[in-house]
Amino acid sequence: MKNFLFDLYGTLVDVRTDENSQKFIKRYERYFARLGYKNFWENYSKACEEINSEDEFFEPDIFEVFKKLAPDVDEEKLNKAAYTFRKYSRSKLKLYGGAKELLIELKKSGAKVYLVSNAQACFSVPELKKLKLYDLFDGIELSSDFGRKKPCKDFFTHALKKYGLDIGQSIYCGNDFRADVLGAKSAGLATAYINSNISPRDDDLEKIKEVATFATSDYKSLINYLLNESEKN
Repeated sequence: MKNFLFDLYGTLVDVRTDENSQKFIKRYERYFARLGYKNFWENYSKACEEINSEDEFFEPDIFEVFKKLAPDVDEEKLNKAAYTFRKYSRSKLKLYGGAKELLIELKKSGAKVYLVSNAQACFSVPELKKLKLYDLFDGIELSSDFGRKKPCKDFFTHALKKYGLDIGQSIYCGNDFRADVLGAKSAGLATAYINSNISPRDDDLEKIKEVATFATSDYKSLINYLLNESEKN
């Protein structure tokens, strides 16, 4: 296998956020007011509604919402404001054991590694850099940039076409049966599934084993499988 495409959260990175926390809500309201804008949450909700779509796979770019809410703030400060939103709501950001080493070993074997994930660029790019993952990928495709999200077939085919990847030599790895396994399979990709601590509760591992190319709840088994696949180049 020459190309390894990964989901991010729940597959490589363990994250916890709570945007309903009253502590977070009050703290960020005060932060945004210091930029010169009041009533953040009321205006944020309205702005999100305005960019909504009936397309079930539509993925908005939340940074565009921040631009609407603070049109006079320069982009550098606005990027900081968007990431602060994420940072204040986040209680955990940690690599799964062996995740970084897996990417490094895959690249050492001559394979290419790509990130194809449902994520907001204004949140996830700083997190990738914080975790020192950003420079390990040969390409990064995030749903907020593409405008549609997994399990949309178009998102996967976009990545395959952009990087000129041979479907027969590519595998997608994720932790969500519907978004990752069914989505990737719809684009013709082989799939590796990890039932992680933040996989959907209704994901049935035994049933998924009948559909995915490989499925496990043990991270070491996932790592061994992917590394073995890379040796088949």
